[in-house]
Amino acid sequence: MSTNPITNETSLKNQPGLRWTLIGAWVVVVLYTAMVLGTVLSPQYMNIQNSNMTRILLGFPALLQFGIDYGVDLLLMFGFSVIGGVLIVNRSDDWFAIFTSLFLITFGVRITNLANMIATTPGYETSGGLILAMGDIGMVLFSMLFPDGKFVPRWLKFIAPVLVVTILGIYIFPNAPFFWNTMGRSNYLLITTTWYVIGISSSIYRYVRHATLAQKQQIRWAFIGTMGPFSWFLIFQVLLGFIPTFSSASIWSTSIQIVARLASIFLFLMLPFFITISIARTKLFDIDLLINRSLVYGILTAGLGLTFALALGLISVIFKSIQQSDQSVLVATIFSVSAGALFQPARKKLQRFVDRFFYHIQIDYQKTPAEIRAESETIISGTTLSSYHDLKLIGRGGMAEVYSATNPKRKSVAIKVLRATLAGDEQFRKRFMREAQIVSGLEHPNIVRVVDFGDENGAYYIVMELLSGPDLNNLLKQEKQITLPKTVSLLRGVADALDYAHQQGLVHRDIKPSNVMLDTSLTPSRAVLTDFGIAKISDAHTRITNTGMLGTFDYIAPEQIQASADVDGRADVYALGVMTYQLVTGRLPFERPNTGALLLAHLNAPPPDAREIQHSLPRTAAHAIQKAMAKDPAARYATAGEFISMLENA
Repeated sequence: MSTNPITNETSLKNQPGLRWTLIGAWVVVVLYTAMVLGTVLSPQYMNIQNSNMTRILLGFPALLQFGIDYGVDLLLMFGFSVIGGVLIVNRSDDWFAIFTSLFLITFGVRITNLANMIATTPGYETSGGLILAMGDIGMVLFSMLFPDGKFVPRWLKFIAPVLVVTILGIYIFPNAPFFWNTMGRSNYLLITTTWYVIGISSSIYRYVRHATLAQKQQIRWAFIGTMGPFSWFLIFQVLLGFIPTFSSASIWSTSIQIVARLASIFLFLMLPFFITISIARTKLFDIDLLINRSLVYGILTAGLGLTFALALGLISVIFKSIQQSDQSVLVATIFSVSAGALFQPARKKLQRFVDRFFYHIQIDYQKTPAEIRAESETIISGTTLSSYHDLKLIGRGGMAEVYSATNPKRKSVAIKVLRATLAGDEQFRKRFMREAQIVSGLEHPNIVRVVDFGDENGAYYIVMELLSGPDLNNLLKQEKQITLPKTVSLLRGVADALDYAHQQGLVHRDIKPSNVMLDTSLTPSRAVLTDFGIAKISDAHTRITNTGMLGTFDYIAPEQIQASADVDGRADVYALGVMTYQLVTGRLPFERPNTGALLLAHLNAPPPDAREIQHSLPRTAAHAIQKAMAKDPAARYATAGEFISMLENA
């Protein structure tokens, strides 16, 4: 692994003694934090702790109060600890990565109600206060040191000890007049806010005066993240703290507590989220970080559920203030029905946001061709369409059904008919007729020949030559695996057809075995490329391809997933590489349990070596397949013919 300049400066690879000392310190701090949190499980603490949620969620069962209160805390701690854990596992040889990991874990605990309650409980002030101190110190130092581990300007290194002494002083000496919980709210906010402002100011100064272009990108993401907790602190601690109405035990005070709790879920989790983006997009600490997508979705779902629960509490408080009576059951019933209708759509929108913003999945895969196929069918067997007779259903696809028929000269033809459920959609109609116009203008022996197209009584159809053999998908099901020589023989014509189409300014964008038909009337069989339904015309400005049918995800190229405007013939080369791998091994290169994971595999997982399954495959052939499936289009073969030629010579 190459080491970039940033991680080289903070690397501990040549200092094993210091490295293990810092790892030991990390373990001690994390274990200490866990032990302090464990005090909430002790009988003594449970007898003296007093949950604020008892006053917040008026009229609701104690179990719900407990679940929401501690659910938010656990969500925050988990969200921060995930990225902290990933950092320590991946870069325990970098002192700044160790520090960042420890800061995230301790700060994630520091911001919880649980930690604050421990720090204000008699007998636990020092142990709980130390956690609060570590969180605040870590946040300020992180702002000063990010992203290269250096103080900028340099004189800040003389300020750092003052920071440590000041913050420790106000948190761990409960009997002192300067203890945070007794010094007075104004003095406490003045001290903490001043240090946070110093940290943020140093980050801004570094960005303006000293940062490189790469560092500026890293700072931007981290700065956005720090603004979440800082905004929450300013709004709910500083500003509202000076408004007397909100400091009393009024209905407004209770409502503000709920709103603050709700806001904390999103504003606090901004920090680990944007630090993760900073690491992932700029490969900070020399790692290409990719947090498990299911884990992120789980955190989002939990956060959304807690948000709805907190909203229920807020509505309850407001309703009770208006009605002056306990109508909690009625409120809960009405809200539950509403929440049930809104939860799933909200969850899907959050998932789409994360897919686009973090994982770069720009296409909307939630409605797939499989769902369209499950819709009502257009059965017109036995009827007459235009001048074509005796229609017999022979196949179905995502957009259309295919029938055999006879033309007026009593010759057999194939008729592709747009599904009735899609024929009412103007975008699908345009796409279907556009395919007919595209293919009718192509003349190549390995591209299906279109002889007629049109519409009759709302039925949109394309008349093509009828091919006598199966498609490659059915052939593969019969033979399980196809030898390399036979695969090359079948795909040579497909490659020629693709190169021809690319020269005409077309990109097929849906290469897969079921779109390659075999004409067994010839010897050897002729492979014929079909289904140009989502073909892209070079330099054409159209929105027709934005309606949900975006190619088959098992074969889709990374640039199609990212909805790149620069998709060219190399996307078809990628799909041809995937299909070749499948033919010679009998398996797809990327097999994942769900669509999102499959798309991420196309974006990030390295192309597998086909020899791991088909051991007799020549090394050069396996490497050629991997090159065809390269993530970067520039690293693939320029043409499909070049790829097949490499296989022929393997």
